[in-house]
Amino acid sequence: MTETTDSAAVPADSTTARVTAVLLAFAGAKAPLGITEIARRTNLSKAVVHRIAQTLCSNSFLWQDPETRKYQVGIAAFALADSANQTSRFRQAGMEILADLAEACEETTTLSARIGHRRVYTGQVESSQLVRISVDVGRTHPLTVGASGAAILAFLPENEIEAALRMPVPALRDATLTEPEQLRARLEAVRREGFARTTGERMRDSTSFAAPVRNRLGEVMGAISIAALTSRLTPDRESDLASQVMEAAKELSARLAHP
Repeated sequence: MTETTDSAAVPADSTTARVTAVLLAFAGAKAPLGITEIARRTNLSKAVVHRIAQTLCSNSFLWQDPETRKYQVGIAAFALADSANQTSRFRQAGMEILADLAEACEETTTLSARIGHRRVYTGQVESSQLVRISVDVGRTHPLTVGASGAAILAFLPENEIEAALRMPVPALRDATLTEPEQLRARLEAVRREGFARTTGERMRDSTSFAAPVRNRLGEVMGAISIAALTSRLTPDRESDLASQVMEAAKELSARLAHP
């Protein structure tokens, strides 16, 4: 992931945005996807998805099984992913900080990168405790779901926040906030406190604390989070974890500030 971005945002309905959406539909997928499933994940029509998928196949970013007619990630995408993992300062420095943070707090720590109105888990260091939280590295989630998403979304420009809030929010659990006004209130609290906190929004008995990571231009590009068992928390423990995650995000941002 690069540290600089074009000042002009790509329109959500542009061809580039649609192609990106189709590619991101495969992030975290554990099996090949058909046109109907890709269309569901991207909110695009089947005709548009089919046209884009065929173009991506011709360039080896996707591969279509001739028997099932379903698609999976192609060799060109693997080459890009390998290059990103090897060269990304965000991930390299982030993993070092995650390891130190996990040792200090004794809970699972995660690194998320922003991709449009979604985020992807790019790394984690699991807690050494017998019972612990774990995430699927490579899986994407909307910025409107989870502590890491809120930590990123809260500090984006207002027009990008509103664009994200116009998208449907999946109700993963009863605790998931889905109404725009609820989400706006959460984002205001994140901006006020400097970190995001969610409980049981994606996983039962899980509380997460997340803080934003910025690139050298001061733009939010991701988040660091601590995922802890809710049953292990006390008010003092929560305060400590919030402070630790903010300090870790601040350290990563400082490293990325220097070329």
